[in-house]
Amino acid sequence: MIAGAGCAGLSLAVQLALQARRRGQPCPRIVLVEPRTQYVRDRTWCYWRFVDHPFAEAVTRRWTRWLVREGAREVVRGTPAHPYEHVAVDAFYALARRILAEFPEVELRLGCEVRAIVERADGVEVETSAGTVRAALAFDSRPAAPATGGAEVDLLQHFVGWEVEAPRAVFDPETPVLMDFAVSQARGLHFLYVLPFSPTRALVETTYITEATLPAAAYEADLREYLAARYGVTEPAVQFVERGAIPMTTRPAVPRTSARVVHLGLRGGLAKGSTGYAFQAIQAHTTALATELLDRPGAPPRVPPARPAPAEAMDRVLLSHLHRHPERGPQIFVDLFERLPADLLCRFLSDEARLLDYPRVMLASPLLEMTGAVLRSRALWMRTREAR
Repeated sequence: MIAGAGCAGLSLAVQLALQARRRGQPCPRIVLVEPRTQYVRDRTWCYWRFVDHPFAEAVTRRWTRWLVREGAREVVRGTPAHPYEHVAVDAFYALARRILAEFPEVELRLGCEVRAIVERADGVEVETSAGTVRAALAFDSRPAAPATGGAEVDLLQHFVGWEVEAPRAVFDPETPVLMDFAVSQARGLHFLYVLPFSPTRALVETTYITEATLPAAAYEADLREYLAARYGVTEPAVQFVERGAIPMTTRPAVPRTSARVVHLGLRGGLAKGSTGYAFQAIQAHTTALATELLDRPGAPPRVPPARPAPAEAMDRVLLSHLHRHPERGPQIFVDLFERLPADLLCRFLSDEARLLDYPRVMLASPLLEMTGAVLRSRALWMRTREAR
């Protein structure tokens, strides 16, 4: 049983079904419970490609170079080895449902809310708005309640994006702007993100990394000011609006509630703490988890780590430093893009870094400041990982 049929829940179901077919095994009985009544475009997923996944058909755009900006400094980097790919979320939902429709063992219950998951001696009972579901295992991808307290760093990456159609060609369709820090930093660490789909159409997002969200009017003012100042677009035709808030925390991932209740997606710690990227990590995690489930059907699974331990430690150091000195953020991020080889940069930002990559990342940062951050945050980065 899967609670929540978003990116992580659908990905696990698809992986289980397709892997079972390739092995010649019967597909496990899967019930997905999802509170929404229909799927619509509601977000944007991008990543640097490192792993294959079943949703390649939903990739609508890829770029082999990208730009970051701080003040008057612009850095353009790129690599054909790891293109930056955009997944159309509506195409993802449609493709996942089309694949799962081929398997009668899979049931998707829309408009149904999970209210409680209780482990029993021989399985789980899931209380939903439409009755009780009994299963051998439960996978929970529902949003988790925010954690508070302690010495942890808890920031939010919060944003509002407009997909706009400009009256003339103003965007460079070959070069997304991943971080433009040449904007006001008065409210905290702030950048604009521009994902160009054509010379006249782009997704433009105003993004903050702070402790709390802002009033809706603040994001709208940011977008209007940026479009006018950077592109001369004073009356954008807004085709689509997205908004969200991704936790950026030093808290350790919680992979499971109990032996038979496993966490997925953001609830399971799959978002990279320092950037918020999650789609590719979800694909790798659900692939490994599906393999484990098919190898040992019915048994409480051994849950693969959400993220590599060195990457978690590095993110804790960086988040600790940004929490103390948000004004240093623009320089730190742009320095990484400027000083690191593009392939290494992509590995680091995608949690695919090799062990010897991490010292090079540290050397590309303000060394004395980051050394101080390491020492101050040693209780975070030295702690042992929770048992899986």
